[in-house]
Amino acid sequence: MSRFGLVKSLSWSGKLGRRMLKRFLYTQMAVWTAVKILIGREMPLLPFRVEDDPPSIYWVFRLKPAGLTEFSQKLKLPPQFKLTPIRCLATDEPEYWLTLNVYRVSGLANGIRAEWSVYVEDEAGESRYMVVDARSSQMSMDPVDVITPASRVAHERTGQVIETVVGDEGASFVCKIDVPDSVASVAPAAAEWVTANDYIYWGNGICDRTFYGGSLAYAKQRRYGGEVATITDQSIWAEFVEPDPAHILIFDHAIEFVVSPWENVDHAPIFD
Repeated sequence: MSRFGLVKSLSWSGKLGRRMLKRFLYTQMAVWTAVKILIGREMPLLPFRVEDDPPSIYWVFRLKPAGLTEFSQKLKLPPQFKLTPIRCLATDEPEYWLTLNVYRVSGLANGIRAEWSVYVEDEAGESRYMVVDARSSQMSMDPVDVITPASRVAHERTGQVIETVVGDEGASFVCKIDVPDSVASVAPAAAEWVTANDYIYWGNGICDRTFYGGSLAYAKQRRYGGEVATITDQSIWAEFVEPDPAHILIFDHAIEFVVSPWENVDHAPIFD
């Protein structure tokens, strides 16, 4: 036995006892947490895992400066928010972006998801994500539509080729990426782009609060230019962005979050 009190060997019986004690104690705590969530005294915390196959991809588009005012008006943002320029990569200058993220998820939601997002400044002057359009290959929930029916979202990787389709024919975003054999270098995300994930807002002002670790803060994302992709964008967002993405970011690995969904629903402002 070590002379230091907390440095001790662990026996088979000691491991078994601790395992059973852990299961019993945390079961009781989980039951009590469920009661507090039911009566509004605590927020739920649920796992959300962005899988690594097919890889999560961000298409990062610049918003056209000439149409920025019209775009902002059409979004009808809640009055406490305004569009804000932000750096996406550490090497960027702050710009107004519209991003499309397509990924396969498990945990809180399942299936292939696609989310168009803008970046807004909240009342405290912090940059935040705001999801303006969300699709899923399986029925899902969000605080705007509550129940969102499944829609056409496909995202597959075959060898070095990644094919993505979001939306119905005639109003879809379609992309084929032929990833070069030479692997692009890791492109560090800007700190404000990462921390914008702390609160992910939806168009009615309700937000999901997220908690994350190194898988996002130090994500291995590789940056490619538009030359690796063939894009046909007939979505409603196409008219507001430059046709070629500034960045195509492909993640090397899974990203794990814990999410408190609809975190501010009790005190979200009501607006018409």
